[in-house]
Amino acid sequence: MKLDEELVIIEMEANSKEEVLTKLGNQLLKKGFVKEKFVESILLREKTFPTGLPTVPFGVAIPHTDGNMVNESKIAFATLKKPVKFVAMGQGDQLVDVKLVFLLALKHPSGQLEMLQKLVGLFQNPDTVSRLAAVKNVDELNELVGDKS
Repeated sequence: MKLDEELVIIEMEANSKEEVLTKLGNQLLKKGFVKEKFVESILLREKTFPTGLPTVPFGVAIPHTDGNMVNESKIAFATLKKPVKFVAMGQGDQLVDVKLVFLLALKHPSGQLEMLQKLVGLFQNPDTVSRLAAVKNVDELNELVGDKS
């Protein structure tokens, strides 16, 4: 999936995961890609099913919620100026310093699993994670995530 320029924030300044998720979610909302309760749903789901991944050299988060909150499938992305803490996926209370956030707004559950697998595959390579953290624009980002469409 190609990421849209208006859904990418490079060097976002934020003090908490809630602030990051709200800013990214509001970008999706402003463009009509998600429903009014999307941000609230993301924040709620993050409390029950945390999405921080302790990847090397920077932590990554891939928050998402149910497809019924989505009008059109999109991904919002941010690199963070300073990492913020996310709870690690499947790790209880372990915290991860996250520098990259891929906020998934995917309408169909099958697409969600496929996209999560693709992203996790990217994050397994520390060089790719470093390059994602260093992107300067949406073109560099789309080249890295492998979608030329």
